Amino acid sequence: MAIAFVAAAPANAAPSRSNGRSTVIFVHGYDPTFAAATNCQEYWASAINHFKSNGYTDAQLKTYSYYKNKSGSNGCTWRYKDADGKYGTRNTSLTEIARSFANRVYNSYSSGPYGGQKVDVVAHSMGGLVVRAALHHVKKGTRGFPSYLYIEDVVTLGTPHYGADIGQLNACAHVRQCRQMRGGSDFLDGLPQTPSKSAMGTDWTVVSSYDDDTVAAGSGAWIHAQHKLQYNDSGDKAISHTALKSHKRGSYRGRVKHSGMWSAYTNYRPAPVELARRAVYQESSQ
Repeated sequence: MAIAFVAAAPANAAPSRSNGRSTVIFVHGYDPTFAAATNCQEYWASAINHFKSNGYTDAQLKTYSYYKNKSGSNGCTWRYKDADGKYGTRNTSLTEIARSFANRVYNSYSSGPYGGQKVDVVAHSMGGLVVRAALHHVKKGTRGFPSYLYIEDVVTLGTPHYGADIGQLNACAHVRQCRQMRGGSDFLDGLPQTPSKSAMGTDWTVVSSYDDDTVAAGSGAWIHAQHKLQYNDSGDKAISHTALKSHKRGSYRGRVKHSGMWSAYTNYRPAPVELARRAVYQESSQ
């Protein structure tokens, strides 16, 4: 007799979608160094300071890491650990990290301790793949993932949705995470081009730049997100891979796409960190 497996329904009513300041979880990108270590407060310093200057409190700004601590204080709200209590390395599967991330969101917000709390996520580079995989496997009902999540908004900054720069990946071909970020990998091919949504719905915003030497502009905006922005500026206003997570002031040349065709380029697009802040505060970010 066939047995049907049905995902458990949320124990708490889904929170309503609305403009406002919810908890924001920042997820960092790949560390190319052998150390595979991250201090989240250093990595996200510009973004965290900008969010705080716009009304967010320390309690609302969280960070998730999948490597060991880089230096000094812990620097991260949460860190991935495997079943043996060891921190992740560059050979830790992104699917395994996504499982850990999903369960962290579920246990801390979606299901409890107070239940039914929504969060927003801002992810840079490979971190966006972690979030995308987490929501995909939750929706799919993959073993080990929670039955539901409440993530209202996701912003990815320079995420290799269709693969990272092949030259850089060739330099680290022996590393599992680099292989997973290669276009056509089993990992990337296993993720749908239309990103999955949480049980309350999820508004996706993707940001990329033509001056990003790590992730091509087309790859960073490849998925079918509700909102897209691509920068194409020059000189001291060129937006690099690192600048996508640090530039927070000024206006830049770029174009947007909400549905249908891309808009014309204008010189009045907000800086990427400011764009991320707007995107998680309200559904329409540009």
